[in-house]
Amino acid sequence: MIQLTGRANYCTSGKMIGHDLEGNPDLLQFGVSALVAGAFWQARGLNRWADVADVTSVTKLINGELNGLAKRTEYLHQAKAVLGLKP
Repeated sequence: MIQLTGRANYCTSGKMIGHDLEGNPDLLQFGVSALVAGAFWQARGLNRWADVADVTSVTKLINGELNGLAKRTEYLHQAKAVLGLKP
């Protein structure tokens, strides 16, 4: 759900959710990835930006850059259309 790279990120994320991801990275394949994604989202306060559909800020806070911004914006519009929300 969210890509972890580097031992430090496995260690930090594992501590946030109470699992040893550094010692057992395969846990991410068994539902623990949802916990990591949620902890990551919460730790960076992403709801503040997501609630106002600020795709640029969310992208920067996740990636540090704007990689994939156009596609993310498109996905947001598609999701809103499916849910019957205004674009």
